[in-house]
Amino acid sequence: MQSYRFALDLTPRQERVVLAHAGAARVAHNWALAWVKAVMDQRAAERTYGVDEASLTPPLGWSLPALRRAWNAAKDEVAPWWRECSKEAYNTGLEAL
Repeated sequence: MQSYRFALDLTPRQERVVLAHAGAARVAHNWALAWVKAVMDQRAAERTYGVDEASLTPPLGWSLPALRRAWNAAKDEVAPWWRECSKEAYNTGLEAL
């Protein structure tokens, strides 16, 4: 078995772009995690108040398509600079969740 190790020799501009895309993935991941956790906490609180299951806040899907739909609906408020990075950067963060 053989392996190779490569080092990136990025220009300062390329490094900024790579870091921006990594940050974009992190923003999308953290936003989606907070959103899903808030709904889960809300449902748990409603249960302690005696709210029946049919009347609870609707649960959220954890599937990638569901997270992408939610992100696309909220991205203008959450990350007004979202156009500066590839949509795949945000997708990577959501997919990791």
